[in-house]
Amino acid sequence: MTSIDAPTSLVAENRPAADSSFEDLREKSLKASGYAYLVGDAALFASGALSGRYKEASAAGLWAIGGLACAKYANPNAEQQCKLLSAKLSRFLHKKGIEIPADVQPGFFNQHRDTLDRVENFLYSNPSMVLHATYAVGGLQMIRSGLAHQRKWDTASGALVAAGALAGLLIPEKKPDPDHPPEGLIGKAVSWVQERPLRISGGLYMLNNASLLMSAFAERKSNPASSSYMFKFLTAASYIFGNTMLALSSKHHSGASDDSILAMQKLADAAGHVIAAQAPQVQEPLVQQISEYLAAQPDVSFSAQQIGDLLHQKLAQHSKQRPAASPAPEGWQARVQAPPAPEQGTVL
Repeated sequence: MTSIDAPTSLVAENRPAADSSFEDLREKSLKASGYAYLVGDAALFASGALSGRYKEASAAGLWAIGGLACAKYANPNAEQQCKLLSAKLSRFLHKKGIEIPADVQPGFFNQHRDTLDRVENFLYSNPSMVLHATYAVGGLQMIRSGLAHQRKWDTASGALVAAGALAGLLIPEKKPDPDHPPEGLIGKAVSWVQERPLRISGGLYMLNNASLLMSAFAERKSNPASSSYMFKFLTAASYIFGNTMLALSSKHHSGASDDSILAMQKLADAAGHVIAAQAPQVQEPLVQQISEYLAAQPDVSFSAQQIGDLLHQKLAQHSKQRPAASPAPEGWQARVQAPPAPEQGTVL
C-alpha cells in the first residue's frame, strides 16, 4: 500500500509505467461505468420508444438514474473525500466530548449540516447503492416488458439485471484480514466475493449483454425495416464496457489514489490541530482512537498505523505552534481515555 505521508507527485512517479494508465482508469472505474451506462440507457430508451415497448423505455429511464448517480458522485475528488471523512470524524469527536478549537478552519468539523449536505454526503458515499436500487426496479420493468411482448430474451435480460442488482445491494463489502487469511476453497471464494461484491454484479450484468444481443438479433430477423434493434446493439456495446468497469470497482471509494492521499493528509492536519489543543495526558489516547476509527471506515484503505504515524507528524507540527493546553476536566478526560464504541459505516 502506498505510504500516505509521501508527496503526491512521488506517489504518481512510483507507479509502474506499464500499469499507470490501467491504475488511473481503475481509480475512476465506478465513475467510468456510470458514463458508459448513461450512453447505453439512452440507446435502450430509444429502442423501446421506437418499437412501442414503453415498459422497456421506462426501465431504461430508471437505469439512467443509477448511471447518473455513479457518473456524478462516484470516485469523489480529494475535497469531497475530505468532506465526507470530516463529517464522520466530527460525529466521533462530538460523541467523545472533544472541544474543537476556534482557530480550526471554519466549518471543517461542522455539526450542523443542512439537508442538502446530508443528501449529497449520502450520494457521494453510496453511488453504487443508488445504481443497484434503480437497476433492481428497472430489471422488474424489463421482465414485465418481455412478458407483455412475449420476448423471452428481454425477460431474461431483466432477470439478470435484477439478480445483479440484488447481489450489489445485499452482499456486504469486507476488507480481507491479512492476519487471518481465508482457508479452504469455499472460504477463499467467499472472501473473494466479499472483497469486491461488484464483481458478482458486473458478471451478472455482463450476462445481460448476451440477452440484449440475442434480443436485437431476433428483432432484426422479425422486423428488419425497424431501426430499434440498432439502438439495442449500441446498448449492449456500452454496457459491456460499463460492466467491465463496475467489476473493477469498490462499493466505496477506498484506495490509495492521489485524491485519497490528499484527503487523508488534509483531514490529519485538522485532526492534529484538534489533538494539540487537548491536555497532554489525553493526546496519545486520542491519536490511537482517531486512527482506529478512521481505519475502520469502509471508504478508507489506510491502516491504523499509517494514519497514526501521520497524526503524530501533524500533532508535532501543531504542538510547536501553540501554548501548552490546560488540564482537562476529569469526567471529560475519562471519556476520551475510554475505549471508543464501534462506529462504522456512513455517518451523514
